Amino acid sequence: MSKVKIYQFEGYDVNNDQMKKSRRLGTREAIEIIHCHVLEETATDVDESAVKSDIPGLTARDFIPHPREGFQRSVSS
Repeated sequence: MSKVKIYQFEGYDVNNDQMKKSRRLGTREAIEIIHCHVLEETATDVDESAVKSDIPGLTARDFIPHPREGFQRSVSS
């Protein structure tokens, strides 16, 4: 499986009138499409399958890129 670089990002929350960090991670291309700010220092490489969620280029909510052995990878609501 090929690797892809993903980042945390933040966008403007109109309900609270402030910038808010997303609960997802995404590729630079996907983040730019949704007009959010890439947090460069959070870059990490993951398998390409991690960014095939309900929104192309973004991970599932609360995705953990490098989980420790025995820990779950995400939380479903």
